[in-house]
Amino acid sequence: MDKMKKSVLKGFTLVELLVVMAIFSVLMAAALALTTPVSRMYKNTALAEKTYSYSNNIQEYLQGTLEYADSLYILTEDKLGTYASDMKSLAEDFRKDHYDKVVTSDDGEHVRGIRGKIYILRLLNEAATINGVNVPAGQITLTEYWFDNEEEGNEIQTVVPERTVLNPAFFSAPDSKYSFSYALGNADLVTVPTPAGGDANETYKAVRADRDDVESFTTDSTRLSISIILDKDASAKGYIDTSTYRAFKAPVAAQIANLPLTNINTASRMRAANNGSDNIAQIRPRLDEDGTTVRMQRNTMTPDPECGYGFKIDKANSKIDFNNDIYFVYAYGDELR
Repeated sequence: MDKMKKSVLKGFTLVELLVVMAIFSVLMAAALALTTPVSRMYKNTALAEKTYSYSNNIQEYLQGTLEYADSLYILTEDKLGTYASDMKSLAEDFRKDHYDKVVTSDDGEHVRGIRGKIYILRLLNEAATINGVNVPAGQITLTEYWFDNEEEGNEIQTVVPERTVLNPAFFSAPDSKYSFSYALGNADLVTVPTPAGGDANETYKAVRADRDDVESFTTDSTRLSISIILDKDASAKGYIDTSTYRAFKAPVAAQIANLPLTNINTASRMRAANNGSDNIAQIRPRLDEDGTTVRMQRNTMTPDPECGYGFKIDKANSKIDFNNDIYFVYAYGDELR
């Protein structure tokens, strides 16, 4: 009976405890190895859902704003020149290119110079101070310029100050700590080495065209697109600049916003189908003297149409640079009066 009690009260030896601890350590390591990819997949899935939601809203806004533009210029900040400090001059030059000396009639007999609006849409790749307010990178702003061809030598009359158009919740909500970057053209992501100053335990990606330093977009108005890059990096810009390309810490996603220019492209197809017939509002492609500028402008017609369809990219960097804001200058023909 005493022997049985002694055997029941017998505990684990040190060796047995060490073996058990070693087994538990292996199991915990295996569990962590399984949960880490699952956690990363969850983060990537959450980012994909948020990316789609945000980028879809941005895409719908850009499509709805630009689809029925009568004429369109595309510029990047590094190519603005003197326009950088004088957007009003940019609007005035746009007016001269497309609507100078165009007239309309109120009663079928008397004519007068048309009046209307010119818009400048700005996609911010850098945070900015606008009208005394700090605006985060990723925001989109809109400025309106009113013109009247009756006012000789001073056609731009009124300015509706630059204002933000995206919901502030994109940038201020607790679950919205995303960094936004915009680029002209289609962007796809590729894995790159950990950049200097990066975390060796994290994965980094870059836009392929940025890494390879090649052109990212075409001057073809039928294939215009904007890439929207979203990531969860807490850094100011969302990426590490390696001096040759920008490295985004995963999770990161790229969404393509295709921008159909319905009015401009429809007019182009009509002209082609009618072999340049004068009974439609014509446009014609032309290369500037530098051989790189693509213009599509209205031909002179009788009677002169109220508007001219045009598409122009002559001040836009063809290579991705997330330090540059992107500008769209446009007007709507049905707003001309």
